[in-house]
Amino acid sequence: MNAMDVTGAVLQGGAQIISQGLGRFIPEPANGVAPFKALLSSVANSLSGSTVFPGVQGEYAELLNKQIEMQQQMQLVSMFSNIEKSRHETQMAAVRNIRGG
Repeated sequence: MNAMDVTGAVLQGGAQIISQGLGRFIPEPANGVAPFKALLSSVANSLSGSTVFPGVQGEYAELLNKQIEMQQQMQLVSMFSNIEKSRHETQMAAVRNIRGG
């Protein structure tokens, strides 16, 4: 059977071949994305609001919550910075390859 015969065929797990030649297809999880979405929503619900610190006085609990919030913001800034740095390095690698070639 050649590639022309299997174009458009549905594979096990719901993936479908979308092109001819090399038989490329879009991979999909076998059991869907519903369990992952449920996990993400439960994590988001647990992170929202204030955290209870047993044995800590009210004013210190507020300070701890503020510190946790600031750490989360710093992690987000760091993540976005790393993503942008990687994107820039990838683009510069292409430019360097053109110049060096």
